[in-house]
Amino acid sequence: MTPSRQSPEPAPAAATPRRLVHHRGALVPAEEATLPMGSIALRYGVSVFEGVRLYRQAGPRPEVRPWLLGQHLERLRNSCRTMGLDENCCDDVPRIVDELVEANTVTEDSYVRVAVSAANAGGITDPAETALTVSVTPSGRKKWLRTGTGARLAVSDWQRPSPQVFPAAAKNISAYAGPRLAALAAQAEGFDTCLLLTAEGLVSEAPTATVFLFTDGRLVTPRLRDSVLPGVTRAWVLLTARAMGLRAGAEAVPPASLCRADEAFLCGTGMEFAPVSEVDRVPLGAWPHHPVTDALVEEYFRQARGQAPATPVVWEAAAEASPAAHGTTR
Repeated sequence: MTPSRQSPEPAPAAATPRRLVHHRGALVPAEEATLPMGSIALRYGVSVFEGVRLYRQAGPRPEVRPWLLGQHLERLRNSCRTMGLDENCCDDVPRIVDELVEANTVTEDSYVRVAVSAANAGGITDPAETALTVSVTPSGRKKWLRTGTGARLAVSDWQRPSPQVFPAAAKNISAYAGPRLAALAAQAEGFDTCLLLTAEGLVSEAPTATVFLFTDGRLVTPRLRDSVLPGVTRAWVLLTARAMGLRAGAEAVPPASLCRADEAFLCGTGMEFAPVSEVDRVPLGAWPHHPVTDALVEEYFRQARGQAPATPVVWEAAAEASPAAHGTTR
């Protein structure tokens, strides 16, 4: 474990303070940040969200900063527009995050959840009254980076819905119900999580993360058109890998290519990175060696902790549709 990945251990606290969250315009105790049972959010699953990482910065001061916040808010705005929610509440999020960091004395790596929900009661077609909720929770490394364990994946029988069923670019809570069932089924079979396929039989993504494969000197990930959420970390990996001299891009990924990969990893804001050790109980050829994954992880934490300039990520759901994008991904 390298020092840049791990956040310095916080000093022991005498008592656990009451955690405050921002909910509907005010700071309130976390247990009071609720929505009515009859709200459109709870009746019809109309609630979009973003996860944003706060990373402790390198140096003697216990300072945390949000990582790629602007890109996450751009995606949140898109989700709001798609689901008929007021995107203007996103304007206040940077200030609210700073306010929560101060109010909760946050000095360690943490996870910010920004939710925009339809808080009013109503029918399925009634206009939504938007409620903004922002919380900050301490969050270090998951076990993959903390212990060096490889993720064991199954290829699920469950599918990602096509764009004609539900728009993949909308990060709405209802979109996670099916993937949750897929993940539970995989865990019941002894796997850590799974990969879902499209209706056409191509690899899409994991329930809460993007998948990348490194094969024959190329780093590839499924296309956005394959029912893939346009991930902020996904965009960072593609651009950073190219800056590091790797051939990296998005293409159709058949399931048979998974077990032929030299390396594979999952990535996302909450997960960060999870090197993959096996797929459908078939070990990857180079495991436990994954130098490309390691190099990307090291650069990620160097940038996130302010030790290197951040890759200029531009989040745009339609990026892969442009000729310029196709010209640079092969």
